[in-house]
Parts: sequence; C-alpha cells; structure tokens
Amino acid sequence: MLRHWLPVAAIAAAVASCVTVPEQQYALLLETDGTVAQRTLSCAQPGAADLAGEGALDPRAVRIASWNLHKEVDPGWQADLVDLISRSDVLLLQEAGLAPELRAAIERGGLRWLLASSFAYLDAEYGVLTAARVAPAAACTLRAYEPLLAIPKSALITYFRVIGRDATLAVANIHAINFAPGGMGYHAQLEALGDALAAHPGPVVIAGDFNTWNEARDGEVRALAARLSLVPVAFPVDARRRFFGRIFDWVYVRGVEVHDATAWEVTSSDHNPLHVTFRIR
Repeated sequence: MLRHWLPVAAIAAAVASCVTVPEQQYALLLETDGTVAQRTLSCAQPGAADLAGEGALDPRAVRIASWNLHKEVDPGWQADLVDLISRSDVLLLQEAGLAPELRAAIERGGLRWLLASSFAYLDAEYGVLTAARVAPAAACTLRAYEPLLAIPKSALITYFRVIGRDATLAVANIHAINFAPGGMGYHAQLEALGDALAAHPGPVVIAGDFNTWNEARDGEVRALAARLSLVPVAFPVDARRRFFGRIFDWVYVRGVEVHDATAWEVTSSDHNPLHVTFRIR
C-alpha cells in the first residue's frame, strides 16, 4: 500500500512548502451585505458559535449534495457545480478553493456559504465549504494535521433550523487526513468530530471525503457511526469513485428517512458527486 501513495506524498510535500497555515483555524463566511467575514468558530469551545442565521429548512424534503472539487483544477467543474447547486438545499464541498469563480457560482445560485479554512495557497483559501439556501443558526470548525506533511484537513459542522422542529439539523462536512501510515492521526480526527456532535439531540448528517483506503479506516468510520447512531446511505446505482478498490465518499445519517440517493460520473474532478434527498422524522 505504501508504495502507491509515497510518490503522491512526495509531490504533496513539495506543494506544502508553498502553503500558508494559520496558527489558529478560522472560518470565512458570507455576510448578508455580500462582504466576507473572518471568524474563529472552534468546536473545541463549549458548543457551536451562534451565527443568528435566519430561515429554516423544510423537514418534508431536504436535498443535500457532497462533492470533492479537486481544488477546481479539472475542466468543466463550473458547469457541474452549477447543476449541483440547482438541485440542492445544502451543498458540502471538499478541497474547495475560494476563488472568484467558485464564489460567483455559489452566490448566483442563491446560496449562503461558510469555509473552514485549512490553508492558503496562491492567494486562495482552501478547505471544506458548506453552502445552503438558509443561513445556519450556528457552526464550528475542526482541523487535523497530516502527520507527514503538517498540512491540515478540515471539518465544518453547521446547524440549521427546521420548520416545526425544536432541534436543529446538524450537518458535518469532513475531509479526512490522507497521508498517514496506519491509523496515525485518523482516529483522533474522527474522535474529535464525534465529541463535537455527541451532545446534539436532533438529526445528524455527516458527509464528505473520508479517505477510507483500508479496512482500519473503514473500521474507524464504523465506530464513529455506532457512537452517534448513524447509518450509511445506500446508493442504488453506486457510481462513487473507488481508490485502492474502496469507496472514499460517504453520507451517514440519523433521524431522517432517505427518499433518494444518487451518485453519477463526472470528468470535472477525481471524485463523483453524491446527492441525497430525505425527510426529517
């Protein structure tokens, strides 16, 4: 296994010398007036930071999409992203670079967004981005460092109000660490995510790029799911990409009834997008 990803790690290490990692993680979020604010929203603090977002999701049908954008380096990503935005209420992106083209596509689609920054590279912030048709009521961020590269991967938890419900819907967007031999750091990253969601009483969605390229990592994700009473969403026609023969991209849910789940092939990223529609019980 190591011989497959060591050359990739070497390339990534060269790129690492060009990135800027802030001492303290922060989030960038779109304000109502169109400006971008920088906020510290650490999940390590008690509870999530209140964002006082307005609006609520319709519990009868919530459409959530998850896609690793591959840093927007592949031709055609804009068209596929616009299509994904048009059919989604909540959009989770991994390896998102906050370039003007990305902002324009999301904001033209009528979505508000937050980015949990991992690092800055070539004048753009990169991390996981969550966009939605309603502003979240609260949010918090996590990050974990790649043991070999010292570049972090991020997770972003957003909490949305739901019409007619007291409890919010918690949506976690994760990009798991990759270049880590064995389970070094991987367990700690998932454990921190579980700690942040452990006290949430309402429905939960965790989705993103879990980098589950071996059985040990699959086991860690299953342990997180058991801890939070989550179940994986089944895709009747499963076009999710596989690496080393294993699926990387997952959606796990609790407290919802899935109506439809689809994954389709694209050439605009090295990951295929996932789309799930569910009803909140």
